[in-house]
Amino acid sequence: MTTTDAHPPTSRTAAEGPPAFPFDDWGQQISPAYARLREAPAPACRVVTVTGDQVWLVTRYDLARRLLTDPRLSLTAALEADAPRQEPLRPRATGARGDGMATLQERGLRGILADALSPRAIRAHHAWTRLRARALFDELPEQGPPADLQQGLARPLTFAVARRVLLGELTEDEGQVLNAWCDTVLVWRDHTRDEIQAALDAMYGFFLRRAPELAAALGSDVVKRAAAARTRDGGRLGADGLAEVANLMLIAGYRTAASFVANALVMMLSHPTALAALRDRPALLPSMVEEVLRHTPMSTGGVKRVATDDVPLDGLTIKAGECVLVSLESGNHDPHAYPEPDRFAPDRFAADRGPVDGTSSEAGRPRSRPHLGFGHGKHHCPGNALARMQIAVVLETLADHAPTLRLAVPAGELRWRPDVAFRIPETIPVTW
Repeated sequence: MTTTDAHPPTSRTAAEGPPAFPFDDWGQQISPAYARLREAPAPACRVVTVTGDQVWLVTRYDLARRLLTDPRLSLTAALEADAPRQEPLRPRATGARGDGMATLQERGLRGILADALSPRAIRAHHAWTRLRARALFDELPEQGPPADLQQGLARPLTFAVARRVLLGELTEDEGQVLNAWCDTVLVWRDHTRDEIQAALDAMYGFFLRRAPELAAALGSDVVKRAAAARTRDGGRLGADGLAEVANLMLIAGYRTAASFVANALVMMLSHPTALAALRDRPALLPSMVEEVLRHTPMSTGGVKRVATDDVPLDGLTIKAGECVLVSLESGNHDPHAYPEPDRFAPDRFAADRGPVDGTSSEAGRPRSRPHLGFGHGKHHCPGNALARMQIAVVLETLADHAPTLRLAVPAGELRWRPDVAFRIPETIPVTW
């Protein structure tokens, strides 16, 4: 349900003031507005969010990396109740903190994420994930052709991995309910504030009841680790703390991975020659995973920070209390960082021995700069190894196990869900 007064108007002309943000680019082609802003004289521009807040938008790669490591730009301040917002409602359930990462940090438990989500820990799940992916591919003939890889692979695979690594043994029915609540929460304009708040409250209430049961079951997922660990004061997390952690794992872990995998499927099926190259040269896989993460835009908004002090910025000043949105997607498509940034180049991140600064290597070629797919700085996504593993499994399985699979419609005719924080194809119809 949508009401006419749910949010402010979302389109503005230049005469009326700064442009509305996000830019209504919901698929894998990012708005040309980003390219125009990257080449503008100013290092950042004003935009207006769905709440009517005016914020700064940063679109250049080098500036994004610089600001994401500036201690005067704070994530904690961006989460305060009175901070400017890009989202229609502060993502916090009634009576909850709404920040599972801060809960872990303050209780001295952030190390459980480093342990559970380290590359070494994630390697232990690779073979299991590959078997699960192949089983889902084997079930596709029962659905078609055509079949839908969104419902047949992306969501069930990432939910299965999330249960194993992050959340514990939720049921499939519970997963459907949680997904429906997430669909309401992760919007820019499609629901009223009351509807979004009700979904936030429902998710938190669900985990208040369920997380202690999940923690008591067998396994070594993040929720169980959080429940078992001793906090800094020698105690343990209560039901409220476990609910905060579970909500974090659901949205920042499962739903982001589901979007990453769905987008990776669309990207690779849109580039069949790249899949053929991967079949011929399996050693391309690590580079191809990184190029998928660079080339494919994931978020429709920006990484949010609030200035705790004035920040001079190449001719302008971000004043204390002002909000900055850093577009990782735009930075990843900055031609000053990546030659031909809009071209999908499977070997762009092929390993060489040169410094990671774009200078020439001993192999006689430049080494690509690290992409911004997982952010940058101290808030670099702790689940990056888990996301990389799932994408790698999907790519290698597509190449080896489903060589005749192809999109059932032209890539430009795929339908994408509008007004959501993560880019999500409605369906991924395939044939063989």
